[in-house]
Amino acid sequence: LRRLRDLLPLAVGAFLYVELRWLIPAFGRPHADAIVVGWERSLFPSNPSATWAPSLPSLLVSETLHLAYASYYLLVLLPPLVLYLRGRRTDYARTMLALVLVYAACFLTYLVFPVDGPRYLVGAAAAPDGPVRAAVLHLLAAGSSRGTAFPSSHVAASVVASLCALRFQRRLGVVIALLTCGLALGTVYGGFHYAVDALAGGIVGLAAWGLASTLWRALSSPGAQSASAA
Repeated sequence: LRRLRDLLPLAVGAFLYVELRWLIPAFGRPHADAIVVGWERSLFPSNPSATWAPSLPSLLVSETLHLAYASYYLLVLLPPLVLYLRGRRTDYARTMLALVLVYAACFLTYLVFPVDGPRYLVGAAAAPDGPVRAAVLHLLAAGSSRGTAFPSSHVAASVVASLCALRFQRRLGVVIALLTCGLALGTVYGGFHYAVDALAGGIVGLAAWGLASTLWRALSSPGAQSASAA
């Protein structure tokens, strides 16, 4: 039971993401794609979510980037799971704290500032079709929650996972970081997110990592431990 309790937080992100398909409409906030598209045009006038795939019509590029995008759950779940199974419970707890913070930031944003993203408004990008892309599109059709484009939680959580892995298990962290770069590119190449969604996701991920590190130091300080003991 203790192991189940310890590992349960790994499933919270996926569970809450699915719940957003009902929570976002319940909050009734207007969808803000027009605002985000304005930011996109200012920062990325070439409109990469619509132009990258047609400008790089390579099946190899398409399948590679879609595979990186599909590796999301592996990126997020594998590093903390490895830490836990190796008995490094403190590093596991620090990783989970950062992931909880990044998911909280993204999911709360979706409730008050829902953005559909280009896939819902104009469809997936005109990328070459292959089995990996087909599988990704099928998974998105079955499990995606509308209104969760900005910031990209895929990018945000993967950035956190990369930073935690680089901090606590360097070799695995290098692999996770490379896959995260591919995932960020894949979200835009596949037309699943605006480029500004991915950029915002990276910023949120960095902020969550920094906040988690600050909170952990504060909670681990002698003063905090003395107050807890009292």
